[in-house]
Amino acid sequence: MQKSIKKQCITIIAVIFSAFLMALNTKTFVNTGGLYPGGVIGLTILIQRAFEMLIHFKLPFSVGNILLNAIPVYIGFRYIGKKFTMYSCLMIVLNSVFTDIIPARIITEDILLISVFGGIINGLAISVCLNAGATSGGTDFISIFLSERRGVDSFNIILGFYAVILCVAGVMFGWDKALYSIIFQYASTMVL
Repeated sequence: MQKSIKKQCITIIAVIFSAFLMALNTKTFVNTGGLYPGGVIGLTILIQRAFEMLIHFKLPFSVGNILLNAIPVYIGFRYIGKKFTMYSCLMIVLNSVFTDIIPARIITEDILLISVFGGIINGLAISVCLNAGATSGGTDFISIFLSERRGVDSFNIILGFYAVILCVAGVMFGWDKALYSIIFQYASTMVL
């Protein structure tokens, strides 16, 4: 019983740390570079920037991220596991709230440094979260569901989803940001 409580406390601390680190990375590197991370977070940022450009409304990150994660979280609860999904929900909510409340900071304006170091920090945050027994949400739930329940290799599906995000971002905001986002994602994946 004592080990179970200790393990849960360690998991919660790791999830809180991951959520904070990911939000800090978003507010420093991702936003400064105008990058688009993979998955639901990248889609949330794309929607945020589109809202701001098209209708001059600043959509809170938390609103978009939590709404876009609703269906993947349902899939997680229904098919993957309640404990895993609860820890992942904690990650999603905390990351969303931290992203909205942490002030933006510019560490460097060099887009290559932003892409590489932002990707490394993103990969570190996701790794800590995954090793603790949770996920940062979104496409991770879908990947796990497809591979465990359906026996489908989801890599190409998730890659295709990310490619669509990058194409839309490239058309709307410039291809340089979309291409540097690929470097960001590569660095993140190498850390994972």
